[in-house]
Parts: sequence; C-alpha cells; structure tokens
Amino acid sequence: MRIPLCAKLIESMCKWLVDNGFEDTPLHFSRFFPANQLPDLPPTPIKTLLAAREIAQKAGMKYVYVGNVPALGYENTFCPSCKKLLIERVGYTVNKNFINDGKCMFCRTPIPGVWQ
Repeated sequence: MRIPLCAKLIESMCKWLVDNGFEDTPLHFSRFFPANQLPDLPPTPIKTLLAAREIAQKAGMKYVYVGNVPALGYENTFCPSCKKLLIERVGYTVNKNFINDGKCMFCRTPIPGVWQ
C-alpha cells in the first residue's frame, strides 16, 4: 500500500520531535473550515485528522489533540501510561481535572506541565 505524502511528512515530523526530546510537547491537529476568502475549499476530513493523530502517537508523541471536532473527545488529555482521562475539556473550559501534584491520580505517572 502506498503511503500518502502528507502521512510521510507527519511521520517524519513526529519522529524528529521524539528524537529531539519533544515527545511530551502537546501536538494539535486542527480541522480547517472554509471561511472568507477560501469558501471553495472543503473542510479537513475527520478521517485525515484521526490518521494524523494515530501516526503521531505511533511515533511516540504522548499528548496529541484533534481540534475543531469536539464530538470526538480528542481535545481531552489522557494519561500516556494508563490511558485514563486526565483533563476533560469542552472548548476552552476544563470540566474535570484528574491530575494531582503533577501526577495522574490513577497510576501516579508524572504529567509534565503547570497544574496549579
């Protein structure tokens, strides 16, 4: 099966990020919606965003988000170890936060960031 160029580029970018110590850096793939001067372009297919997320995770990126598609739930943060929900978001609002003292409340894995 032939891998599309965009998938190869995403894979290469993510490999570089991981190889250079950025695996804990949040990575966002946001859905494009046509507006103003680009009304003839289609929105980014959800399938494309999910494929990009999967490529990034397979490369070793720990915090990969999909934006502008709230129904998917990929704007939330999950523990890279136990995979449980750590931060539930709706838009820019945090509804739930399961990080305590910088660690996952479930498995105690350290979660990089400022949590106060």
